[in-house]
Amino acid sequence: MNKIVITGLAALFGVTLSLSSQAAVEGFNNQTPQNYSTTPGGFNNNTPNTVAGVKKNAYDEQIVHLRGKLVRYLGKDKYEFADVNGETIKVELDDDYNWSHINKDQLIDIVGEVDKDFIGIKIDVKSATVVNQ
Repeated sequence: MNKIVITGLAALFGVTLSLSSQAAVEGFNNQTPQNYSTTPGGFNNNTPNTVAGVKKNAYDEQIVHLRGKLVRYLGKDKYEFADVNGETIKVELDDDYNWSHINKDQLIDIVGEVDKDFIGIKIDVKSATVVNQ
């Protein structure tokens, strides 16, 4: 009886290890690549690349790529982002990431997910890269 229980537990342990390693391989970690996108490059996919375009045409959970600056701190992990045209939108910088490489009024490229609901629209920033001028 004990041999059967031990064999069963060993098999269950092996399956658990196999599933957890497979999940890590398939990208279930929280590392976001710098140029994250859900579509391949070179195609005209009509993704908005300005704040005005995001406000007018973006849908909830759409990945967008914008260039601009963080211009104002709104509290906790929220900031006001102004694109190169001067249009502004609220963005949220996930507190699980290190954003110390970004400064106020520094030109950056952000990649984020649109969060659109009945209250308004904001962008959950997944990555930000400083633009070298």
